[in-house]
Amino acid sequence: MFLAASCLKIPDEESRKEIIIPDENFETNTQNISVPFAVSINFINGQAEVNNPFENYGVTVNIEKQNVTIISTTLDMEVNYVLSGNTSNGFVKIYSDLRFGLILNGVSILNPTGAAINIQSGSRISVMLVDHTSNRLIDGGSFQMTAGEDMKATFFSEGQLIFNGAGSLLVYGNYGHAICSDDYIRINNGNITVNNATSDGIHCNDYFEMNGGKLVVNAKSDGVDCAKGYITINNGEIQIYSGNKGLKSIENLTISGGRTEIESLEEGIRAEGNIVVTGGEIFCYGRAGLMSRNGAIAITGGLLLTSGTRNAFDCAKTFSITGGTVIGVGRATTIPNESASRQRTIVWGATRFTKGQLIYIKSSHNAEVLTCKLPRAYSEDMALVYSSPLLQANTGYTIFKGGTLTGGSDFHGLYSGAVSNGGTTAATLNTSSMVTIVGNVVSQ
Repeated sequence: MFLAASCLKIPDEESRKEIIIPDENFETNTQNISVPFAVSINFINGQAEVNNPFENYGVTVNIEKQNVTIISTTLDMEVNYVLSGNTSNGFVKIYSDLRFGLILNGVSILNPTGAAINIQSGSRISVMLVDHTSNRLIDGGSFQMTAGEDMKATFFSEGQLIFNGAGSLLVYGNYGHAICSDDYIRINNGNITVNNATSDGIHCNDYFEMNGGKLVVNAKSDGVDCAKGYITINNGEIQIYSGNKGLKSIENLTISGGRTEIESLEEGIRAEGNIVVTGGEIFCYGRAGLMSRNGAIAITGGLLLTSGTRNAFDCAKTFSITGGTVIGVGRATTIPNESASRQRTIVWGATRFTKGQLIYIKSSHNAEVLTCKLPRAYSEDMALVYSSPLLQANTGYTIFKGGTLTGGSDFHGLYSGAVSNGGTTAATLNTSSMVTIVGNVVSQ
C-alpha cells in the first residue's frame, strides 16, 4: 500500500509552521562531468568557488560569503550553470536575458532567510538532475524579500522549469511552496521529493505536465496546484500526501498513463474544468475522489479507484464511462450518464460498512467480476460505483458482503487473482441497462 489511511490528520496551526532543518550528513555524490558553455559553482569549506569563463561575455557572478548572484546579459549563447557541494548558509540567485541550463550535480543548499534557488528570469530553464547525484534544497522558514521581486518557494522561478536527468532532488518548503514557477512546470525524468511544504508542494501558473520520473509530495496545502492553467499526466509515478487537494487545476485535468496515488484531506483530484482519464493507474483517498467543479468527468480507460468521506465522484456536467476499470466509494456520488456511457456500470447504495470489509460481485455463471476491501468505514450511507469490461449486458449479478479471501494481489484493496467465499448476499441485479442502480443511492 502507498499510504496508510489511518495516518490522515487535519494539520493544526502549530504543525503548519513546523520547520524542518535536516542534518548535514547528506551525501551529494557529485559526479565528474564535462558540460559545455558552463559556469561552475561549488560550495566547499564554507565558501563558494566559482569558475566563470564568460566573464567578458556578459555573465557576471557576485559572491558575498556563500550567497551567489548571477547576472547574465548575453544573448549569444545558452549558458549552463553547474551547482555542486554543500552550504548551510547560502543561495543561488540568477538574472538572465536568455534561457539557460541549470545542472544540479550533487548540491545541498540551505538558505536561512529565503529561497535556496531564486531565478528572476522569465525565460525557459532546463533543470538537469545529474545521474547518480543527490540534490537538496532547504529554506529556513522565513523570507527576506527584495522590493519588486517575487520569491514564492524554496526553488522559485519566474520562468518555465523543465526537469530532466536521472538524479534525485529533495526539497523542504518550510516557508511556503516547495517548487514554484510563475509559468509552467514540466517533469520529463528524475526523482523529485517534497518532504515538507508549508503551502503547495508544486505550484505553477500556465500548466503542469508529467511525462516520466517519480514525484513524491508531502504538503500542508495542495500537492500540485496549477493556478491558471491545466494539468496533464502522461507517464511517471506520482505519490501525494496533502492537507488540501492532491491535484488541483483551474482548467482541465487529463491523465493518460503512469501511476498516480493520492491521499488528501480534501479532493484527491479537483479541476474547475473537465477531468479526462484515458489510461494509467489512479488511487484517490480524500473528502471526494474526483471533483469537476464546473465541467464533466469522462473515463475512457485505465484503472481508477476513489474513496471519499463524502463523494466518490462529483461533477457539474456529464459523468461518462466508456472504458477502463472504475471503482468508487463514498457517502454519495454523481451517477454516470446512461446515454453518454458505453460500458456497463453498477451503482449500489447500502449502509454500515467497516474498514477492510470484503465486497465481491459474481455473475449468474459464477464468474467473479469484482473483489475489493473497503479502504475506510461507512457507518451510514455508502454508494459504490463499479464499471468494467467484465460486466456483460443482460446478465444477473449478486453482490456479497463479508466472507473470506484467499490468494491474489491487490492495488489499494482491489484484488486480482483472488478467490472469495462466504459472506452474505447484499443485493442482486440484472444489467439490462447501461447503468444499473440497485439499493438506495445518495446522488450528488
